[in-house]
Amino acid sequence: MKFPVFIHGMLKTESFCGVIRPDKDAVALAIRVPAERLPEQSRLELRYSPTLAMAMIDALPYMVDYPYGCTEQTLNRFLPTVITQKILLNMEVNLKDIRDKQTNLNAQEIGDDKERAKQWGGVVKPYKNPVYDEETVRDMVKAGLEKLLSMRCSDGGWGWFSGWGECSYPHTTAVVVHGLQIARANDVAIVPGTIEGGIAWLKNCQANEVQKLKNAATKTKPWKDRADALDAFVYMV
Repeated sequence: MKFPVFIHGMLKTESFCGVIRPDKDAVALAIRVPAERLPEQSRLELRYSPTLAMAMIDALPYMVDYPYGCTEQTLNRFLPTVITQKILLNMEVNLKDIRDKQTNLNAQEIGDDKERAKQWGGVVKPYKNPVYDEETVRDMVKAGLEKLLSMRCSDGGWGWFSGWGECSYPHTTAVVVHGLQIARANDVAIVPGTIEGGIAWLKNCQANEVQKLKNAATKTKPWKDRADALDAFVYMV
């Protein structure tokens, strides 16, 4: 028997975005098709969407349903949803309209949107994306905040997990406090004292690191010659 042998290729995606200014009626994008390809074994697909809103919303369920539960993953499950919803509301984008019209907005689908809807039998998506429902988002954020609060170590900082053998880490604590600051800036109510307690832990950590820098002059242990990226991150938070 004879079988065709194909050279292994790759799927490459190039993403572009742009706007049409009020005084213009068209915009152009240059697309580079690699000359190194084998034309007879290549396919070019062009997919487009009139808004980035759909792309933002489509990514959220994967973060919300992420199966693990350490401190940073708990934070990163609800924070992107909070930010996305705030952006869409600031843009005066109606979330319900996006849900109803997503056959128009999904750049991964081609063809007439009404025909596609008929083919699906009216089924839009197999999941209920939480960003469409403000009450669901509030419940998700509340649950995430409660879990983060329960994962706080007894000294006020955060490690990977709390409880027996717990240990707070500068990077983890800084990431959580920074995330909570972002959530608060996006109109999320934070339990009083949560952020302040984390900042107090970071200040104490920073004071210890500054003392190490001072100890370098006399070579007194513990000491270090210079501040590092983690020191800068803690200081920023």
